Amino acid sequence: MATTALVISGGGSRAAFAVGALKYLYSQQPAIEFDFFCGTGISSLIAPLAALGEITLLEKLFTSNTTADLVSTNTMLQRFPQNNSLYNATALTHKITNIFTDARFSALQKLNKEVFVAARCLQTNRLTYFSPSGADMVKKDYDVISLLDNYTFREAMQASCSMPVFMPPVEVASLPDHVQQFTNAGGAHYHPVKLAIEKGATEIYVILLTPETPGEDDILFQNLIDILEKQVDNTTNEIAATDVEITQLINQSLTYLDAVKDNLKKKGIPAADIDQCFDLPAINPFQGKRAVKLHIIRPKTALDAAMGGLEFIPQIMKEMMEEGEQRAAAVLQ
Repeated sequence: MATTALVISGGGSRAAFAVGALKYLYSQQPAIEFDFFCGTGISSLIAPLAALGEITLLEKLFTSNTTADLVSTNTMLQRFPQNNSLYNATALTHKITNIFTDARFSALQKLNKEVFVAARCLQTNRLTYFSPSGADMVKKDYDVISLLDNYTFREAMQASCSMPVFMPPVEVASLPDHVQQFTNAGGAHYHPVKLAIEKGATEIYVILLTPETPGEDDILFQNLIDILEKQVDNTTNEIAATDVEITQLINQSLTYLDAVKDNLKKKGIPAADIDQCFDLPAINPFQGKRAVKLHIIRPKTALDAAMGGLEFIPQIMKEMMEEGEQRAAAVLQ
């Protein structure tokens, strides 16, 4: 059975762009039904709410909250020597608790859809997908952990949002008793598209929060925090790019192989002989692979996100949301 997936990358306040893209999808393309949702970073809040169809709440979340509603930066210098983060993320904890009520968690569990939020374990360096439904899995590249209670699901979202150094890592309560601290799953090894394909997706809508060609920063980096923000930002922005490129390459390769086989048939070579020549499972890198239809929605130029996406300014996020709507329309019309 063909399934359709929605994958959203992380990027802090840039995720307003994703909310705009979702506004377009849900209002102008209602025939599109998603069976699979995955997000990381602040997009770990977007994916579950999108699965529930709560786009209005998402719009409110990204147009009415400021930085102070999510993190506290006032005590950064005092926290530096003795804490595991520069910022205090207690406000984000309260925000997640208020939004993701037990009723919403119960609704997620009852959906005939799969929802995943991604985080990375500091102790094992393993990528982990947390889900309010489904079954536990251990794969070569990642783990899938099914969560049975809302408290733990909130912890998983908090962990997914927690940018290392700036925000504290999160211990997820229901896991085995040895220490496992989780942070944002950013980086080149985040593979939500791969997960979607392995879950059976044949069509994937990918919302990326960075342009295909990165822009230049016309600023002079003069202090440690500026450089740290830039480095963390670069790591976050690697999310899904490699994954998308590999999937595109596989699609192109499969199309090419089909064209070669078709040309051989036109030259009179029996189909059985062609299949025998290509039937080399031991060395065939495309064995079991299938073409996947990708729809990639991303900004044309870098989004105007200060502090590496850790500063939330309602007016700027509203503008990014509008750009997300426009880009989704341009790509999908």
